[in-house]
Amino acid sequence: MKTFIYSHQLFIAFIIILGITILGGCSHPLTKSDVQDDLEDAREATQEAEEKTEEAYGSRKQFYTDFRETKVKELEDRSSKIDDRISELKKVSKKSSNQAAQRDISSAIAELQDEKETINERIVEVKSIKEDDWSRSYEEISAAIGKIEGEIDKLSQSLETNN
Repeated sequence: MKTFIYSHQLFIAFIIILGITILGGCSHPLTKSDVQDDLEDAREATQEAEEKTEEAYGSRKQFYTDFRETKVKELEDRSSKIDDRISELKKVSKKSSNQAAQRDISSAIAELQDEKETINERIVEVKSIKEDDWSRSYEEISAAIGKIEGEIDKLSQSLETNN
């Protein structure tokens, strides 16, 4: 992409030089000094364009890094809320008078905790993934967290109905 931008900028610089040369030739004879001045102007314009491109690329990279960190933080927050919800489920299930339901819910909670630990491991992996490749992992982790949240909702409803 950078190569395309640079070649595109060089092409524009060439067109500018050509235009200046043609327009300049209309009013007076073209001299070697005029061509050298035009070339120097074009080189300066190209240098400025390259610097602006580098600056824009750096800004884009920083924005992407900030966006990634925000999304990872979002996943971590959702994961933390799952811990809170699982703790609440444990408290409610202990209060249940139905022993069979209590065992089933305890088993389901244990499975959810295992799944959540897997998600936490994946979040750590996402932090180390190359910048360009992390978004697919984010979507997968977000879907997995959503699945656990749905299971917790089902368990909560089940506990409410059994009590």
